[in-house]
Amino acid sequence: MHLTPESSQALLEKMDKSGVGWGGAVGGLRPEGPMRVKSVLGKRYLVALGQAEYQAVLRDKGMRGLEDLSDPRFEALFETAEKLFFEKVVRIFGEIHISNVKSGLSSGFQVNTTFDVAVVQKMYEMANRHNGFVQIHTEGAENLGGIKKIARQYPKSTTIISHCLPFSSSGDIRQLFKELPNVVCELSATGPVHGNRRVFSASGPKTDWLDLMEEFPDRFMLGTDPCCGLAGQYDEMVRELRVSLLPHLRPETLRKVAYGNAARLFDLED
Repeated sequence: MHLTPESSQALLEKMDKSGVGWGGAVGGLRPEGPMRVKSVLGKRYLVALGQAEYQAVLRDKGMRGLEDLSDPRFEALFETAEKLFFEKVVRIFGEIHISNVKSGLSSGFQVNTTFDVAVVQKMYEMANRHNGFVQIHTEGAENLGGIKKIARQYPKSTTIISHCLPFSSSGDIRQLFKELPNVVCELSATGPVHGNRRVFSASGPKTDWLDLMEEFPDRFMLGTDPCCGLAGQYDEMVRELRVSLLPHLRPETLRKVAYGNAARLFDLED
């Protein structure tokens, strides 16, 4: 659940209207945003840090800026993150874009780098020390190797793959899940509201993805992704998950995907 320009109160009202218990795990593009939302939503918002600083440095300095841990924005980020991770107020960095060119995002937001850049390594190092999470956006089967490498390098961290790795197949995700216990997927932007029917359509999930969810019921979570001009369709995003995806799962799988996996991973009250 991305932060959008609307007020925290408006976001809370949307969640209440749609019956959404909690959301978050990705941030926004304003550094003060996540903690401000936390002050209004409390336990219902999962704070994630780093996206605003990451994108700001990338915009100003290009790819080379992601190697500069002495940049004041990164120094301030990691000083704050160390404190909040230690206090267990925050456990997540995200959404960190590693590769997004295939999605056709605006040029100012595009990135095509690797997990080896200094700032990403620093996020994973901290997440690993605190049994935390890094939610990443990367695209295509060609990036499977990078995901495998970082997950093995930092086994006490959990990688959350946004949109369940766009431009990849269910077979690619099955390979990841079989090899790596510390990788999970979230399913935002994989259905009709986002103009994407990769995982499910109005009539239900594709057979291969349904089989994958039943094979690995502990590795999937829901998401909305009300970004990029779609904030007004938040209700529709929630509705399509409830109507076009969840009812097709076995009851025990449904409970895990709908809320149980998030509650377990993030120590939430379900």
